[in-house]
Parts: sequence; C-alpha cells; structure tokens
Amino acid sequence: MKNVVIISGHPCLKNSLANKTILDEISKACPQVEIRKLDELYPDCKIDVKAEQAALEKADVIVFQFPTHWYNVPGLLKLYIDTVMEHGWAYGSKGTALKGKSFIISTTVGAPEAVYSEKGMMKHKVEDFYFNLQQYAALCNLDCKKLFYICGAMCVPGVTTEEQKAALIERLKKHSAEIIECLKSL
Repeated sequence: MKNVVIISGHPCLKNSLANKTILDEISKACPQVEIRKLDELYPDCKIDVKAEQAALEKADVIVFQFPTHWYNVPGLLKLYIDTVMEHGWAYGSKGTALKGKSFIISTTVGAPEAVYSEKGMMKHKVEDFYFNLQQYAALCNLDCKKLFYICGAMCVPGVTTEEQKAALIERLKKHSAEIIECLKSL
C-alpha cells in the first residue's frame, strides 16, 4: 500500500460514533496509515502549517474524513484548508507540492439519503455539495479518485435504539471496507 495520510476533520471526534468507527476500522485494517486528528492536534485551532504540509508531502494518498456540517466541511477542516493549502505551495505557478497525489473524500451525513435528490428536501444529491472539494483538488493538481459518503449516519442519545445503533455500526463498517479496498487498490 502507498503512503496514506487521513485528515480527520471532525471537531470533536471522541463524541462521534460514525467518524470514529470509520477511522478505527481503517486503522485496524491498515495500521501503517497515518491519521491526523485535527481536533486533538489543534484544540486551540492554531494549526502548525509546516507540520501539516510535511505530512501531506510524504503522502501518496490524502483522505479527508469528516462529518457534513451545513452542506460542507466542518469549520476546523475549512480552517485547515485555508491555512495549510498556501499559494505557492499547494497551488499557483510554483505550487506543486500536491501534484499527482491521489485524493479521497469520505463524509458522513446525518440525514437519510432519500432527502438528497432533486425531488427530496435538499433538492440536490450529496455529490452536488462537494463540487467545492473536487474543484479544490483540481486547483492543487490532486487526482480526486472518489467521494465516499454514508447517509443516515447520526446516532442521537436517548432517541436512537440499540438495534438502530448496531445497524448503523454495521453500515459504517461496510463504508470503511469500501474505503480500505480503494486505498489498497491505489
């Protein structure tokens, strides 16, 4: 397997069932993968740009793993993108640090998939909301391989039953297995 770095953009991973399960499953199957948990590394939101750039430079494959917040990446991951992806390093005429690296997007979505269609409540498919990340990848000369998403990935304490939670965990494990298969194929 190539050198893989996963950027976990969950703002409070310890409170997450979905994102934590996905990262745990990937870590078990691929212990050599580096997982950078932004909420643990930067609880003060002061991102070490040089350390993050160094991690990305040594990677062959970059994965963004995050929950969808208001149809986009969470604020912490947006801050990461804004500060780490500097002009002249990630993009621009001299910004070639990420050129040719594989890029994978994996997100968890709280609402059920049925609401993400032209006729559904959101009026768009999940994929439509991530054009911005695909465009970001193109600007940085990343090779955007795939967008993985799992809908209905919310577990509400006191509302979600144990049966529903167990079913969600099984779906999350399948989602993780698809990502792992993709990583191993690159």
